[in-house]
Amino acid sequence: DIVEKKKRTVIVAFLFRGLHFRREFIFDTEQDAARFCQVIEREKQLLGCRAKARLEATLGDIKLKEGEQLSLLVDIISGTDLPSKGPDPYVVVRFQGKVIHKTDRIPNTNNPIWTLRKGSLFIFNVNALELFEANDGLILEVKDYDAYSKHDSLGAISISPKTIYNWNEERKEFNLKALSGETVYDEGKLALRVRRATDHDKDFLKKFNKSKKFDICDVTDDLLPTLETGGGALKKLMKVNKKTESGKTKYLVRPGPDPKRKLETEWLTKEQIDEEALKPSHSWLDIGSGNLGKVFVEVIKCDGLPNMDTGSTFGNLTDSFVSLVYEDCFARTHTVDDCLSPRFMPWSRRAFILNMMHTSSQLFVGVFDSDPHTAHELIGRVSVDLTNLIPNMIYTMKYNLHPTAKCNPREKKCGSITIRLRLELENERTLLLSNINYPESVYVNSDNKKDYKVMHQTVHGNVDMKRYGLANINQYIEELYDYLTIYYYLEDSFVSLILWRSKTSIPVPVPRLTPLSIEWVDISMPLHSLMAFMCLIGMVENPELMPALFFGSIGWILMATMELRTSGPDPWARCKSFQHYFWALICGDGMIKPHNIALNENIERIKVREEAWKKRVKDAERRAEEYAKEQEQYWKEMEERDDIDEDLSVVKRKFTLNPTTAYLYPIQQWLGIIINALRITKNIVIWEESYLSFWFAVTSFILSVLSLFVPWSLLVKWTMRITVYVFFGPWMKLVDIYYYQINESEESERENRLKSERQEYLADQILQAQLVRENNTKLRDFKQYMFGEHITKVNIMKKDRFRDKPLPESSAVVYKPEIKSLGSLAMQEGGYHQVRVDGQHLVGEMIPKIYETPSTEAPIGKPTKKVDDDIPNYNDSYGIAVAKVGTIIVGAAVVSVYLVPNLLGAFSELVSKDISVGFRSFYS
Repeated sequence: DIVEKKKRTVIVAFLFRGLHFRREFIFDTEQDAARFCQVIEREKQLLGCRAKARLEATLGDIKLKEGEQLSLLVDIISGTDLPSKGPDPYVVVRFQGKVIHKTDRIPNTNNPIWTLRKGSLFIFNVNALELFEANDGLILEVKDYDAYSKHDSLGAISISPKTIYNWNEERKEFNLKALSGETVYDEGKLALRVRRATDHDKDFLKKFNKSKKFDICDVTDDLLPTLETGGGALKKLMKVNKKTESGKTKYLVRPGPDPKRKLETEWLTKEQIDEEALKPSHSWLDIGSGNLGKVFVEVIKCDGLPNMDTGSTFGNLTDSFVSLVYEDCFARTHTVDDCLSPRFMPWSRRAFILNMMHTSSQLFVGVFDSDPHTAHELIGRVSVDLTNLIPNMIYTMKYNLHPTAKCNPREKKCGSITIRLRLELENERTLLLSNINYPESVYVNSDNKKDYKVMHQTVHGNVDMKRYGLANINQYIEELYDYLTIYYYLEDSFVSLILWRSKTSIPVPVPRLTPLSIEWVDISMPLHSLMAFMCLIGMVENPELMPALFFGSIGWILMATMELRTSGPDPWARCKSFQHYFWALICGDGMIKPHNIALNENIERIKVREEAWKKRVKDAERRAEEYAKEQEQYWKEMEERDDIDEDLSVVKRKFTLNPTTAYLYPIQQWLGIIINALRITKNIVIWEESYLSFWFAVTSFILSVLSLFVPWSLLVKWTMRITVYVFFGPWMKLVDIYYYQINESEESERENRLKSERQEYLADQILQAQLVRENNTKLRDFKQYMFGEHITKVNIMKKDRFRDKPLPESSAVVYKPEIKSLGSLAMQEGGYHQVRVDGQHLVGEMIPKIYETPSTEAPIGKPTKKVDDDIPNYNDSYGIAVAKVGTIIVGAAVVSVYLVPNLLGAFSELVSKDISVGFRSFYS
């Protein structure tokens, strides 16, 4: 446009590459200036025709709707290998010369990653026709921030309108190029993602731009009815917690009386308090993001807690509360003041519904001493293993509290805790199939530093095994020595196997005449010894069976450890069986039905078994010490006779670790990795991770069966033949001539090709690492914005050194739902006496959203569907049922056609050989 014309001077404004420019032209004569203005006007008239032609070329096969408006979500992801040394880069976004967005700067980095709070996301609203009429599309310029001088341009990219219009969230990288008049670097890249904005995107960014703090419900707030608790130090000293009335000692109910029965429940005897504590909870807090099942937890009581406060003479005792961490959620009970054996009453905040995301997840429970001014102090914690619990049973479990489960000492008495728990699972098969994929890492955030420490210590205890220290290294080494006790198990198993001592109960049908029926009778027989004998005979006679036996032995070992656990006297040490999972895989539900567990069940047998094992280990250690003394005495006698020349100072030197060396911390880290791998392996072998143990056993058996059909001898023979004939023949001289003995140009070409392949592989690895780094950085920033700055990792796989097992005082009963009226059911389904809080699991790309778990229909601990213990739940569709039945028939046909004849043939051949050898020896 001509802005101004004065005689021989013409001022022109124009747009170039998204930037506005103004130039002043001075001509020799006024006629030249006039002719110039005429040319400009003529070109402006032709501009519309050119714009129309350019628009048609830009659109191509795209058909725009009349008046189409675009709302695009743009994510400025990262920059890579930016020029300059230690820049502070930020991005400026322009459209048609106007700045529409600007990110925050990332200090001192050549590889910045922009996150939500650094301005990576914005919504670009534009008319579709206006977008395509723009010559340069969307321009993003990377600049280097400087507080005292001009911000240097590090390069820019121009995204065409067609690319923006067709973009569908995928990540794209663009090479940075210098703008006109700027320094040319010819290096650096900028990564972006663009997609159409959804209503969720618009609402989220609108709230974010309005307030930098995300408004989310805090589960530590009083979501449930508030009770009068706590108070200042003077108020607590003046408060009376015990009185005598009518010859009975009564105690003040804490954290407060029942709001509906204040006078009746303000003062109660110990017996009355215990009775009230066991009643069903009034209100439930439903939290978490899983959809595999629900865990109903009630914190009942603690006993024998140590006093963590000073002034016990004046009644200032521990102010305890219980925290729970399960997967992506955190909750805590009300605080019970000045009590070493607190009872958490049904009307207080003590009942929680936790939603399950993975079967291996543990429920971490911690008991803390509340302090209003400093950090809450850990008393003890436990990890509740839910993997082997049976649904539709009410477990009342008592645990000893320990400061940590990752290292010794564990002898310190920190009291005990009693919880009531019930599982509600939709389908056992669904849980089983969910274990095919490795679980994702789970984190819990908190905006409060005190709550963060509570969460962290609830999960990990009060010992940080990741922090460098000689004590931690010694703990790892001590644990490695503890794994040597597996030798005792192997020794006992081997002796039991070869001496045919092992006994396995096998149900056998026995007909009965009066009345006419079939009775199943368990017969004990050394099944493992018999199987080992038959398999070893087959391997000796047919070495081709060795691979099949190798894979089969893995499954066999897993089955043996499973049988050892399921047949033990301790009901709290048993696990779900292979048969249970196999039946669940076929029919949907497992074989194990709910059954009662009595208090102190089989306590005498358990004590006898534990004492026998302790005696076994002590005897073995005593024999090892005696053998070591004998060897020491032997070497001393040899030294006295000068049979050997040994420096005694080397023998007496003790192994010491220098705490100042910088090489010990990497050793500690590697020890931690090895220990975690050993713990996971141990849990799979002993069926602590019973779902994974089942899949390992099934995989082993399948590989074993498939190995029977592989002609191993033929395969090995032809592999060796091909190897010998191809790589050791005289034609290898031709390889030497035409491949190794080549000229310099060919050698250089080959090296360049190999170098190029290595660089491509390295570039791909760097890109994958960059993607992981970008996703983690952005997700961390989202979680910190939405849930709090402090983050704790929650282990899904069991990685603790010690297992917290319920005490013999624990019990379990079969859950029997009470019959309710239609009105009560309607109130229940409407969420009466229930508070729902979403978990912290985020799903989606660019702007993730909180995973919404449907609210349970059992807000006060009742099942979501009617359960009949006598009728199995067959909930398969017709197609699935046909597919499963067909699979069983095909599998049975394969076994009958191929496996059985081969085994019978091998057995008959073996028997015939033995008979013929016997006859020949007899006649000879």
